[in-house]
Amino acid sequence: MIRLLPNTNSQTIKMLPRVTVADTGLSLKIVEDGTNKSETLTDLSSTVNGNFVDVNCTFSILSDNSMFTIELFKGSTLYYRDKVYCTDSYISTSNYTINDSKYTESENGDTNQQYIYV
Repeated sequence: MIRLLPNTNSQTIKMLPRVTVADTGLSLKIVEDGTNKSETLTDLSSTVNGNFVDVNCTFSILSDNSMFTIELFKGSTLYYRDKVYCTDSYISTSNYTINDSKYTESENGDTNQQYIYV
């Protein structure tokens, strides 16, 4: 999982893609989980940094405490896919949850519901 800051400054994404080469003409699609709000960045270039590939990106849709999916393409070929957690506060010992205060489990409900476990 990648961590990004919720701002519009340029950020470097370090990834281990299917193809580890410096390349140009890349596109990156980012989609926010839950809202499907998306942004596509085009004409990106990558640089090799050891075993990793770095891509500099400037996003406009990042919001604090949100989850995103990113996909890096060269034409129609998928190079890389990953999840992104966007936060401006990061403490390595903290526990983060994806659905914190976005879902409340109900104690009441239909008692006739049956669940089949296989």
